[in-house]
Amino acid sequence: MVLNEKETALKKIGLFATAALSTVMLAGCANGRSPLDYETGVYVSPDKVQLLKAQKASQDQVVQAIGYPNTKSEVNGKELWRYDYNLITAIPFVGKNKSEASVFEWNKSGKLLDAYKTNAGNGSSSNPLLKASGM
Repeated sequence: MVLNEKETALKKIGLFATAALSTVMLAGCANGRSPLDYETGVYVSPDKVQLLKAQKASQDQVVQAIGYPNTKSEVNGKELWRYDYNLITAIPFVGKNKSEASVFEWNKSGKLLDAYKTNAGNGSSSNPLLKASGM
């Protein structure tokens, strides 16, 4: 069976589209991420948390570096700033789902007392998608 020029052109377009889509999908795999991953919150790297802690950053410096926190609360006379982050990977076995938070503790005068990461995927999340995914 001989294909006419129109059918040949359509097959080439289909192959090109498939190749382009595959390239886009796999591009994220190089770093374990996909454009289809679902993210909420603010990701703060452990290095950034430790740097701000070592610098004894002011509240203004933390806001400039990361942005405003998701939540602020007061516990035992300390002000806690919490930056929540949730990630659900779209491609199984390529990356791990995450549910974590970066916490900054301040005294009443605004001095940084401590900064740390919490959960690291081992705690429960308020995100219903993460709960549905088994986290």
